[in-house]
Amino acid sequence: MEYRNDLELRIFHTKRGGGHAVINWLAHASGRQAFHLNNVFGKTATLRWRGRRVFQRMLEGDGGVYGVELPPETTWRELADMHKEVLIYNIENMELPRVAGMPLLNGEAKRIIGESRERRTATILRDAFNTFASVRRGKKRWQRRLTTFYRRHWKIYAREFLGETHHLPAGTMHISYNEWFVSELYRRRLAESFGFDYTEKGLDEVPQYGGGSSFEGRAFQNRASAMDVLNRWRHYANDPIYREALDAETIDLSNRIFGDITGGEIAPPG
Repeated sequence: MEYRNDLELRIFHTKRGGGHAVINWLAHASGRQAFHLNNVFGKTATLRWRGRRVFQRMLEGDGGVYGVELPPETTWRELADMHKEVLIYNIENMELPRVAGMPLLNGEAKRIIGESRERRTATILRDAFNTFASVRRGKKRWQRRLTTFYRRHWKIYAREFLGETHHLPAGTMHISYNEWFVSELYRRRLAESFGFDYTEKGLDEVPQYGGGSSFEGRAFQNRASAMDVLNRWRHYANDPIYREALDAETIDLSNRIFGDITGGEIAPPG
């Protein structure tokens, strides 16, 4: 069998959860020619791959190429058919219970991205307090859906992270954005689990997706590690919409995974 990808890494994460920062670092840490396809589904509700032209988006900057410089005349068809040492693609805000029954996530994707020698799956999760604060700060349509869509999806990912559900394949890696951000030891162990060499390259980069940070945009480019990403919740601690989103179940799940981020300042209602 001819393999187009040596390693295929698919990553599930929620919006405003730090996923792109971790993906950017993983691509650097791979130490190989790495290609990143960003948000490969046109709409997660319909699970429609953008088709092979998804590689056109990579050439236009919605995605990344690491460790190799493509000739400027490279076409999306050439890029789609090119051998890739590492292919990373991410799916945002996917309802994980639907994954097992979706052919485009379990085999049919190869008609778009080709066969892979090895396939790994991972999730990335950030604590609810800071995730919801970044959503609250973001686009108006996100804000309106904070207490419905975003809260529901965050809970799904949290239960999968804790092992209370098993919607994703055995061996799925669950990555804590919080620990990744603060702990070199955690990053070293994470790199080792993927068979990568440890690097700090990419840690201070602010990926362009979604305009960068909800709070600073890309103002902290080349010094991203200085952003106060674990204290975003303080901006909305007294905001009624934000507090409504943090119901008792959400707070319990977040505290079980990440500890009490707020030091008790935001307690379960009731």
